[in-house]
Amino acid sequence: MANWVVVGSGALGTLWALGLQQAGASVTIYSRHVEDSDGITLTRTFDDHKYSADFPVITTSTNAPDNAIWLLMVKAWQLAPLLKELQLDVNTPLIVSHNGMGAADDILQTQTPGTVFDLVTTHGAWRQQRTHSYHAGLGQSWIGARHSVTENTTPDNANASNNIDAHSQPVDRIPTWFDELAAALPPLHWQPNITEKRWEKLAINCAINPLATLAEAANGVLRDESYAPNLRAICEEIANVNTALDADELLEQVREVIRNTAGNRCSMLQDVDAKRRTEIDYLNGFICREGERLLVATRENCRLWEAIQARERAYE
Repeated sequence: MANWVVVGSGALGTLWALGLQQAGASVTIYSRHVEDSDGITLTRTFDDHKYSADFPVITTSTNAPDNAIWLLMVKAWQLAPLLKELQLDVNTPLIVSHNGMGAADDILQTQTPGTVFDLVTTHGAWRQQRTHSYHAGLGQSWIGARHSVTENTTPDNANASNNIDAHSQPVDRIPTWFDELAAALPPLHWQPNITEKRWEKLAINCAINPLATLAEAANGVLRDESYAPNLRAICEEIANVNTALDADELLEQVREVIRNTAGNRCSMLQDVDAKRRTEIDYLNGFICREGERLLVATRENCRLWEAIQARERAYE
């Protein structure tokens, strides 16, 4: 079994850490909380079932187990400072999972090709307390190498926009630790072109999170027809930025998620309610910046970016 280090004991980080341990893996938590230095107890609740487990804690990367795989479950804006703090070897396997795109790309690009993996999930979770998460909805996950070695040796992220490169064929090398991670929170699918999944998740978050947050309501509010023009505009703008995507398909995916998560309060709304920084800069903000770079109009995404930024400034 591999050695795992989980960074981020938030809602999803807790689910993966507990799942890995239940599957028999060796799991260590990286924490900067002084009170965790002697160890931490994480708890997961699903329906009426509660499960808790104890984990060893490290406060510096130099104390990590040998040959560890690092699972980075932090907010997009936390990723770059975290990587600078950790100063991990460029050959260290890193699994990154956050909302949005454009976070710490310059740092991750220095990693050895085939060592950075993006994890995209539809599992729903929210944090009841700092070390107690509620598994709100079953979903599925996809993982793949971001900078895969390809047949023409061109990295996936050769274009700054992270557009899907139809001419680059990733070599499908499933890592030896995949089955361990898959057992932690199934189902987990190996996705050779993970960039496509990242863009789909980006579109879903860009459409749902800011609109539901501004409405101060659960996702189901977006089923109202008054939001139809906004949802379509967001998807069309994203498809114009990344022409490999289809606006109608994105919109259908967005509507499906709204139906399936109608009673859920999105992570952005939870952040605003708690007066925390959101990931808006890496969601609609990313699309707005890409639109400016490519000379593509992204009016609705830019409007939402500015509106959420205004909410954040109100409590800074």
